[in-house]
Amino acid sequence: MSRQYNNLLFYAIASLLATLSALTFFLPFAAIFIMLASWLITVKKWSYPAVLLLLFLFVVFFYRVQIDQKTNVTGLNETQSTFSLTIQEVPKIDGDKWTVTAEDTGTGEKLLLHYKLRTPSEKQHISKQPFLGQTCTITGKLIKPAAAANEGMFDYKSYLAGKSIHWLLEVDRQGFSSCEQSNFHPLYFILMLREKGISWINTVFTEQTAPVAIALLFGDRDYMAGDIQSAYQKIGIVHLLAISGSHVILLIGMSYYGLLRIGVTRQRSITILLIFLPAYTILTGLSPSVIRAVSTAMLVLMQKRWRRTDYSSIDLLSIAFVIYLFLNPRIVYDIGFQLSFVVSLFLLLSTTILNQTEKKPWKMYVLTAYFCELSVLPFLLSYFHELPVLSLLANLVYIPFYSVLLPYCIIVFLLSMLFVNMTPLLLYPLDKLCLLSDWLALTAAKLPHVTMIFGKPDKLELLLYILLIPLFFYLYEAFPDKRKSIFLIPLSLLLFQHAGNIWSSYGEVVFINVGQGDSVLIHEPFNQGTYLIDTGGTVTFQQEEWTKRDDRYEVGEDTLVPYLKSKGISKIDKLILTHGDLDHVGGSVAVIKNLQVKQILMAKTNLKLTEEEVEIGELAKKKNIPVLFVEAGNHWTSRDAGFQILAPIADADYSSGENDGSLVISARIGGLTWLFPGDIEEIGEEMLLNKKTDLKADILKIAHHGSKTSTTEDFLHAVDPSVAIISAGKNNSYGHPNKGVLERLHAKNITVWRTDVNGTISFKYSQKKGTFFLQMP
Repeated sequence: MSRQYNNLLFYAIASLLATLSALTFFLPFAAIFIMLASWLITVKKWSYPAVLLLLFLFVVFFYRVQIDQKTNVTGLNETQSTFSLTIQEVPKIDGDKWTVTAEDTGTGEKLLLHYKLRTPSEKQHISKQPFLGQTCTITGKLIKPAAAANEGMFDYKSYLAGKSIHWLLEVDRQGFSSCEQSNFHPLYFILMLREKGISWINTVFTEQTAPVAIALLFGDRDYMAGDIQSAYQKIGIVHLLAISGSHVILLIGMSYYGLLRIGVTRQRSITILLIFLPAYTILTGLSPSVIRAVSTAMLVLMQKRWRRTDYSSIDLLSIAFVIYLFLNPRIVYDIGFQLSFVVSLFLLLSTTILNQTEKKPWKMYVLTAYFCELSVLPFLLSYFHELPVLSLLANLVYIPFYSVLLPYCIIVFLLSMLFVNMTPLLLYPLDKLCLLSDWLALTAAKLPHVTMIFGKPDKLELLLYILLIPLFFYLYEAFPDKRKSIFLIPLSLLLFQHAGNIWSSYGEVVFINVGQGDSVLIHEPFNQGTYLIDTGGTVTFQQEEWTKRDDRYEVGEDTLVPYLKSKGISKIDKLILTHGDLDHVGGSVAVIKNLQVKQILMAKTNLKLTEEEVEIGELAKKKNIPVLFVEAGNHWTSRDAGFQILAPIADADYSSGENDGSLVISARIGGLTWLFPGDIEEIGEEMLLNKKTDLKADILKIAHHGSKTSTTEDFLHAVDPSVAIISAGKNNSYGHPNKGVLERLHAKNITVWRTDVNGTISFKYSQKKGTFFLQMP
């Protein structure tokens, strides 16, 4: 077969299909490979030796993954408590939390270490220790990483397994009994240079410019404020803070020009760059985008250096892809890897289209930004479930700014090491521009409907995206006179997914796994009504300033809102807050800020509102959301469901506590009767029994997480459920659910499901018939 440009792309596709086949045991990937090979023979007229080479590559990658899966297992025992570990990176300290990755010297296995700092002096002492490259004797407890608690959510266990980490090590108070410096390793030397570079920027740059400079020069966004990062993500420009191909090209260009200016020959300049670039990937954190950019750039430089080959840019990208995937097959699941290679490939495939707009730079600019966003559309929806409405406009504004900001940061960083006193003067214009940039991003992010929530695509929708987006690019180039109508393809894909969310004939009742708390989603068929009963919440205690963490887990922001977005839910018709305890209302602020809430229901009692309820009321007032205080007798209906408030009872005395004043709701959903009693305890249950309230229900949400103060024998007899559902945190400190409550439930032959054991519990129904599903944590 005579060599043709871009043929290596098909070998890259074959390696990808083989990897996916081995990782998922999904036969259609192998079938797609067979169709690809047949098409290459019949249409592209490939010779049989070339196709045999393609088959050979498929087999090699398939078995490479098989070997990787067999070796990616733990050799440690859960009972082991003492370890000899080599620290492989610079530890991170966030508040009172110290974390680092280390390698066990006995098994070669990696562990993720966690240590809770006890005092400010210990924090100061441990932050000054040169742990990188040291081998330490460490005692602690091995803990299995948590799997995804909810359907479609981030799976921390799989994420760490992809990095060959199978255990978390919770370092005990004895900490580190001894540490010795290991033998010199070039990797540790480069990582230390990286740490010193970051430290230097934090020392000499201003508070405003240091986080941006660290992100652009060393690929670390941890120093940026969370609200700034969130704003950049909402308007679709967070990728500009990651080191990408443009960064690498700019650095190579500046370095090459500088070497030539000081008298180094072209050949030697390229050789120097080939030596420097691998070190640069380590300096910038070894992110997939940097590895892709550097490896492709090195192939280009090698081609120029030895002039023995003549490969196209797509061929070089394909070679980099195949090598990267062979060395680390599990990287295929990494979003950075996916986005980096997909964007690069589609931009290269679109070169002909973009070249046609050379005389209209603004048009080429817009098309480039649009093509980048369109190429990664299925990935963005799969991971983030929403699209930033302002992304195209924001990129048009911010890309030129960051194109100037990057070289300026490099120059100031280098000059600051020679002329420290001049640094504030050099940074003054940069400081003002960064302030303006952050203000603009924060302001834009607060605009209504700044993102459009589509949810996570199902298998059919994902397949359509994967097939039709490449078709769009092909048709756009092949039929230039019909390009306006071709734009209907991506629009139709989004409308199809959106219609699927709205017009689904299936409804769902979901007991969301929010840990130690309650949150129940009721989503009716055909979008007739969406109700959220409680929002969970992260219980916090008063902390000293030095212990507060920047990256703090919050149920509403980190679990509940992403879960609702994954379902394609952008609107809550009624946010029902049973009472003011933090584990029931703590996530409400995040829900109100991120989704459209039409109405909030709270219990009408003689109790004073909690601080959390007051905060929710003030936020609702700012957003013009009506807050209704309801009591027994209030009700509402939709096409297929009915809801009745059973408590609180008018004029009743709830001085016994917040729990007994909970909203109690009876509902008829999917042909079953449901009872949601909040956190009522024995007194609240007696009030309902004394009022002769009809409590009969098929499904009972057990009150107060299965506490011994609720679910009395009389109450359970009155409800007479067939299924009981308990929402409680795994290994919670309260002992929920109580053993006595479980015994009462089992004595009545009631099926019991628990979020701490069974994960998220969902009931999916259609035409008044449904099935329960469990998401094992």
